[in-house]
Order: sequence, then C-alpha cells, then structure tokens
Amino acid sequence: MKSAINDLVTMRDIESLLEILNESEDWMDQMDAAEALVRLGDRRGLEYLLVARQSDIEDLLEIAKEILADPEIKRMRAQIEAEQRFANQKLVEAARVRLKSGKRVFLHKVVYLAAGALMQEDDDGAGVQVYELNDAGLEGWEVVNVVPRRQMTGPGENLSAGVFVFLKKELGPDEAAELEKG
Repeated sequence: MKSAINDLVTMRDIESLLEILNESEDWMDQMDAAEALVRLGDRRGLEYLLVARQSDIEDLLEIAKEILADPEIKRMRAQIEAEQRFANQKLVEAARVRLKSGKRVFLHKVVYLAAGALMQEDDDGAGVQVYELNDAGLEGWEVVNVVPRRQMTGPGENLSAGVFVFLKKELGPDEAAELEKG
C-alpha cells in the first residue's frame, strides 16, 4: 500500500488519502496516509498522528513517535502549527471586538481521553473522576458532546482508542483574557 500512497502524494490526492485514513481497517495504512497528509501540509494527518501518539496500542504509539520525529515531518508540523496560530490570532481579535460591543462570545475546546482514562468502575455510586478533564483547568466549561474515537485496528485486534469530549464556555465582557488561554 505504501507505493499506492506515494502515488497519491505525487498526485496531491488529499481526498483519497483522507479516505484511507478514515476507512482503512489496517492501522499501518492509516499511519502511512496520515504521514502523507502531513507531507502535503494537511493538518488532519498531523492531528491523527498526535492522537495516535496517545494510543494504548504500543505498535501504533511507536510508529506515531517515529513519524513525528522525522525532520521533514517536524518542519511541516511547525509550518502547520504556525498557520494555525496566525488563524487563531485573527479569531481572537474578532472575538475581542465582539466582547467590547457587548455581543456573546463562546470558547470551544476538544479534549481527547484515551480509553485507559475511562476504564474505571463506579463501585460506590459516587461517580467516576476523570482527572484528565480536571487537569485541563475546565472550571466553568459545559460538556456539549462526547464522541467515541472510531476503532483503530491493532495487530490482530480491534480496540477502542478513546473519546473526544467537546466543551463550551460563554465569556463575559470582563473575561477577554480567557481568549488567550482558549
């Protein structure tokens, strides 16, 4: 499959690479597609690799670390992240203007929780404490949705990788400093 992915990179066929990333049942093909997407400057490949780096599947974790350590991938990652920071700064400036004019502004955040963080039992009925959410400093945030991460195929097995927790917080006029944190 690697040569087919290289052909897709040569053709700059991002849609086909995304299809492999999202629909292939072979985790190695998914990793190759993610790497190819990063080489083409597509942040979705980088996001996939960063999530894979948190996986409970040891082989997947090691391959993700290896790909992210590649000098060309590091360069592309820095470029993608710089573009994201620039776009984010424009959004922050627009939100400040909205706050000053008295309009509503919401922050949204997505926190990924690996499956291991959720494998706790509520034996005493007091609820399960998810420390990863507390550690993120999420006071005042509302959980909007929880979406399971699609199953990733590991060597000979299917494992749930975890969940994405979608959060929302409304800012008041005196909370403009929160925009820099968000």
